[in-house]
Amino acid sequence: MIFRLIRLWWTRKLVRRAKQLLEEEKFSEAAELALDAAQGSNGTLEAKMLMGMIKLKLEEYDDAATWFRAVLEAEPGHVDAKTHLAMTYARAKRWDKAMAVVEDLADKRAPRPAETAKHGAAPAAVGFQDPGRTAADMVRDRDWTALKAASDATLKANPLHAGAMLQLGMALYRLNKPADALKYYDDALQIIKKDADKAIVNFNRGTVLMQLARWQEACQTFDSLAAMPPGARGKLREEGILYNLGYCFSQRKMIKMARSTYERLERINPTYKDVALCLKHLRVPLAARVSDREPAGSPCPSCAKPLPLGAVLCRHCGWTSDTEMLVMQTST
Repeated sequence: MIFRLIRLWWTRKLVRRAKQLLEEEKFSEAAELALDAAQGSNGTLEAKMLMGMIKLKLEEYDDAATWFRAVLEAEPGHVDAKTHLAMTYARAKRWDKAMAVVEDLADKRAPRPAETAKHGAAPAAVGFQDPGRTAADMVRDRDWTALKAASDATLKANPLHAGAMLQLGMALYRLNKPADALKYYDDALQIIKKDADKAIVNFNRGTVLMQLARWQEACQTFDSLAAMPPGARGKLREEGILYNLGYCFSQRKMIKMARSTYERLERINPTYKDVALCLKHLRVPLAARVSDREPAGSPCPSCAKPLPLGAVLCRHCGWTSDTEMLVMQTST
């Protein structure tokens, strides 16, 4: 009896430490502790669930699914395990299995006729709700913690909700987790059907690539968006795409391409942001420039600190331009 209690205490201690390491993104160390807590007859459901989440983070989808199924073998109604299992299948692009789990979740949450008659119709299972406050409101208010909570809750109810994936990606990016944001954007792109919705996700994805200084990939993303027919982009403005593209070209020292892009933008809207100053700077011959330092552009609308000329994001506070266009209206 005493040994059993000691083992239980030790297991809980391992799980707590593994959770801390997972939050610190030290996945290998977290997996080692969680595995010790999950194995054997004394392995807890919490430890097995944690192993699945670590494997999901490591993109080891088969192992992640195995651990989530192990939780469900012990507790078939474990909602978190089903939710993460559906998400794992979606990441692995095994859509048939993902949909089967989602449908099972929906069936289990459907109210029984007697309950409906007694309590009235049940609300839709969309998780966290903030009455009167939409995702667009949270973006406008820059309340990224609330947006993450709302998106997490929606995905818990429906792991294949593309709109929630987009919103969670936005929140994670602003909470300084760009790599996680990219994963959710990639997941959303696998599900979305409409070109206009895909364009919005790709615009967000390109902004994250800029933050990560992956300029070549960002250039390719915005160049593809700029080449789309106007109708296929929906409400996404061409000016925002070209402005980002011009800045990406300038960061890659592709001066002619940057100048050509800004000139195209100037023809469309000559008063758009500081495009005139960007062109003025690029038209100065390199030999005539006093220094290679980028001149300051307009102040950041959020923290008022100077932005580099042509920049679309602030390294001080995380502000990004055109946030009002990044919330996707989708029925997914």
